[in-house]
Amino acid sequence: MSTPLSFSGFSVLCRRPFLWAVVAVGAALRIFQYASDTSLWFDELSLVRNLVNRSSEQLLLEPLRYNQVAPVGFLLAEKGISRVLGTSDLAFRFLPLVAGLAALVFFLRLAERLLSGYAVPFAVAAFSIGVPFIRYSAEVKQYGIDIAAILALSLTALRLRDADSTAARCVLAGIAGAALVAFSQAAVFALAGLGAALLVAWILDRDPQTRRAILIAVPIWAVASALAVLVAVRHVAPATRVFMDSFWRARGGFPPWPLEKPGDALWLWARVLELLAEPAVLNYRVPALYGGLAIAGLVALWRRNLFAALVLLGPFSVAVLAAAARQYPFRTRVVLFLVPGLVLAIAQGAEWLRRRASRLHSVAGGILMAALFASPAWAFLETGPPYKVEDYKTVLAFLRDHRQPGDAVFVFSYAVEAVERYGAEYGLTPGDYQVGGCSREDRRLFLRDLDRYRGKPRLWLIASAVPGFSPDRKTVESYLATIGWRRQSIVVPSLKPIDPVSVELFDLSDPARLAAASSETFPLEPEGVFRPNCGEWVAPLK
Repeated sequence: MSTPLSFSGFSVLCRRPFLWAVVAVGAALRIFQYASDTSLWFDELSLVRNLVNRSSEQLLLEPLRYNQVAPVGFLLAEKGISRVLGTSDLAFRFLPLVAGLAALVFFLRLAERLLSGYAVPFAVAAFSIGVPFIRYSAEVKQYGIDIAAILALSLTALRLRDADSTAARCVLAGIAGAALVAFSQAAVFALAGLGAALLVAWILDRDPQTRRAILIAVPIWAVASALAVLVAVRHVAPATRVFMDSFWRARGGFPPWPLEKPGDALWLWARVLELLAEPAVLNYRVPALYGGLAIAGLVALWRRNLFAALVLLGPFSVAVLAAAARQYPFRTRVVLFLVPGLVLAIAQGAEWLRRRASRLHSVAGGILMAALFASPAWAFLETGPPYKVEDYKTVLAFLRDHRQPGDAVFVFSYAVEAVERYGAEYGLTPGDYQVGGCSREDRRLFLRDLDRYRGKPRLWLIASAVPGFSPDRKTVESYLATIGWRRQSIVVPSLKPIDPVSVELFDLSDPARLAAASSETFPLEPEGVFRPNCGEWVAPLK
């Protein structure tokens, strides 16, 4: 790390004690998110359902159910942890927490190696308080492990080019990469991109360290990645593959081809801006500004240290190529592993601007740097942990406190997994509620299920939804509000773009209101771009 241009004594920000203090703050935030024990949300619930109800052999050899995809190493590790710590939410989130804490240390060391000047504290602070990095440190998905994996592998690639690099280090690096692909699908992109970066560096420099790495570590990475891809393909059920492909096509996860309108050519730029602006990712204001900073930072790195730029660009380029080949979507959380590199590039771009502003006046550079950090800071302050994606526990506690003997309880189909997992804890046993049906072809099925409650003075509706289910949920709620009266309710916001979780009490005993609408003629909410996937998760477990 080069010495920063000083301004007003703020060089203390680049010293190790301060940087480690920032890391400690990040660790405290991740532990707080974990200890808050928020409700599992739909994807977590589906994955945990697999982990609880399937053996290690089934997790290793068979595709997951409920349209879930995860690396087998991650699944087996979670299964093993559950045998020791139990099947609580905290037990299943323990491994992501460990990965999140490790990622903080990896990121600090990577920032010190790649960046210059005040870009280091800028990047470390942005990563420590970054919403997705905190959130996915306590979520039962592999995305937090993806982040730790790409940071660890990037550091490994850098160390392979050090003057003291040895053949033994190359072997260990190869083994480490081979192990990580079992826990992180993103590690395949990282290894391919970093291997390409090493090859380009050797072509340009012809140094012995890089040559040794290419001959020893990279082939191990290649074999391990090829095997991981084969396992991943076999580990996805055909129906899940069809669902995922249609889902990401509808959501723009693949580049449009052929290009039909001018905006199609800006697909990649739009996806990068989405990573910057998406509330569930970085949630930065003025994303185009930070996109421009990332480009400036990469150019600055390229001029100062070509291999540093290649370490960031390699995995990114491979991910784009995979999306172009329709093999892996490039959108939001599934490419979360690229976001730390984006933060590093932004920080270097901010430092590049600071240095130019400091030529006018040292204070001007400091003010500019602080202003550029306002967006990462505001993204954190706007919501702050704990991040609750779907807060079922609060809703079910409300139902427990207000439900009366004889009340009917109807569960919107999307929320069935949450009620199955948490219901008994809040006094709601399987015989106490009915689950609505779900159909992609017949949307009136959602309404017909409600007709059984006509004449009931007290009906509770438990509902939640991702965007694909939102139209049908709104239709159900509107129908009940038309044929009855809403008496009580609690609506708990979710982290966008997920719908709130709610429980509402309806009185369906008024004949006049019952005559106002029919399930066969009631107007349906317009469908979104993606229709809900009504899979096996709706049916009771067997």
